[in-house]
Amino acid sequence: MVVAGKLAIDELAIVNQHYQSVLGGSAAHCALAAATVGCSVAVVASIGTDFPSEFIYQLRAKHIDLSGIVQREGPSPWFQASFTPDGSMKDYHFRFGVGNRISLRAYRTLVSQSKAVHLGILPPNLQRRLLQRASTGKQIRSMTTIAHQLQRHRDRILPQLPMLDILFLNEEEAQMLSGEPDTTQAIDQLGNQVPLVIVTQGDRGCLVNNQGTVFQVPGIPVAQPVDFTGAGDSFAGAFLAIYLQSGDARQAAKWGNAAGAINVQAIGSTGIAAATRQDLESLVQSH
Repeated sequence: MVVAGKLAIDELAIVNQHYQSVLGGSAAHCALAAATVGCSVAVVASIGTDFPSEFIYQLRAKHIDLSGIVQREGPSPWFQASFTPDGSMKDYHFRFGVGNRISLRAYRTLVSQSKAVHLGILPPNLQRRLLQRASTGKQIRSMTTIAHQLQRHRDRILPQLPMLDILFLNEEEAQMLSGEPDTTQAIDQLGNQVPLVIVTQGDRGCLVNNQGTVFQVPGIPVAQPVDFTGAGDSFAGAFLAIYLQSGDARQAAKWGNAAGAINVQAIGSTGIAAATRQDLESLVQSH
């Protein structure tokens, strides 16, 4: 699987505590989760000269192919946020840095060898170009989005939906993208354009529309969530890994829920980076 998106420097903190610098970005969370499940993963991303070497080591420790990562002059993508004690985000700031300047040559080479392509948070025009380069019919094409992108670029994202096989988004994003005020109506509408749509719902699990059949997959309760950053991307990574193995969307959603649950119990990507396949499997089997 190829994951194209951002690798970021995340500075995260519970309110009134010191900020902790951790590996972040949509590509990082997705790739770490997929690799944890056992999927062969390659990342296509652009990092700056300030990107910590220990973050590269964390990706390499999961046996992730880093040949598509290019270091460029300039700052890396950066995200800073603080959270209330229940894990809710209080405030955030971000910059894209060099993150939108990925290598199309590296992407094209890796895609030719892959069964799936997943696009993280990237500009709509770049997402479209990447989807077009994976239009041979051999790869499963999936994408995620984010609320602040939809607020500005919804009309540019909508035409890309028919190019997708799988779409991941949360309830707010599903309603924004579809224009429907209700999640059930939203997933029905989006399902007319994308064969497999997954709407994550936090600790309630997720709602899945698989070629017109809609079903709920219950979530995995977390007693004390710490930070929700990247939970949806971790969900997507685990989902895709299992879906590629089995073709079973319901089972894949269970693993996605497990990855999301592990993600929210630690700062940033540290939980999913430290997890094993057995950790996720144990959550799946116990719920």
